[in-house]
Amino acid sequence: MIIIGLPVFLIGGGLFILTGMDFIYLYYALNLLVVIFTIYMDGIKGGTPGKLILKLRIVNKQGSYIGIPGAILRYIGKLVSGIILSIGFFMIGWTAKKQGLHDKIAGTYVVRQ
Repeated sequence: MIIIGLPVFLIGGGLFILTGMDFIYLYYALNLLVVIFTIYMDGIKGGTPGKLILKLRIVNKQGSYIGIPGAILRYIGKLVSGIILSIGFFMIGWTAKKQGLHDKIAGTYVVRQ
């Protein structure tokens, strides 16, 4: 969150001051960029910057990158997990393969490199 959130906050604040754009439109635009960035990084690079720094990688059952469709499915799973009181994230702690609901939906695993 710090690695992505802080730059987005600073860029958003700067754009708000410089352009005078209505805050709500700027908020939605920046959130859309964060979603696109997250899906791209998960699908193509194997994880967001925080995961990559910690030497973690998101893979599918074959052990390869999940691609954009898999990353979209995983992101939708994260939204579902959040809607159901984050129970999908707590699943990571009590499943044998340490998969959250979003990982089970997308058929993904987080592994050490």
